[in-house]
Amino acid sequence: MSTATKTVVKATWPTAKTQAEAAHAAASQCAAAFGVLSKLGEQAVADYKAAARKLRVAHLKEQGVKTPLELVTAMAEFEANVFGSQIEIVGDEKSATLDYKTCAMWEAMQKVTNMTPAEQEQMGKGMQTCMQDLAHEFGLKADVQMAEKTCTVTFTK
Repeated sequence: MSTATKTVVKATWPTAKTQAEAAHAAASQCAAAFGVLSKLGEQAVADYKAAARKLRVAHLKEQGVKTPLELVTAMAEFEANVFGSQIEIVGDEKSATLDYKTCAMWEAMQKVTNMTPAEQEQMGKGMQTCMQDLAHEFGLKADVQMAEKTCTVTFTK
C-alpha cells in the first residue's frame, strides 16, 4: 500500500509563463473547436462564431464599452494581460486603432496548428470578418490591415 501525500499547489509561475500557457490553451481550444466544427459544415462554424461573439460582446458591454476608444482599450488590456500580446492603441470617441506589435494568439496558433501559408491567409480573412462582426455589434465599422507578422484594426463610428 502506498502513502499518498497531499499538497496545496500555489501559483508561482512568472507572468510571461502564465501568459504563454494561457495563449497556448486558448489556441489549442480554438484549433480543436474549428477542426471538429469544420467537419460538420459551414453552418456549424457560423453558429459557433455567432455564439462566441454574443458572449464576448455581452462581456464588453458589462464593462461599459460604448465608444471605439473604450473598445480598443478593453481588447488591448485583455490581450496584453492574459496572453502577453504587445499592442499600441490610439484614438478618441469616434475612431480608435489597435496596432498589434506582436499577437500572442497568432503566435500560439502557428505553434499549435503548423498552418500552411494558405491556412494563414484564411485565418487572416477570419480575423477580418471577426473584427467587422464585432464592430457591427457596437454600431461601428472595422478596417483590418494585415501584414506578415502584424495587424492593425481601426474601429470608427
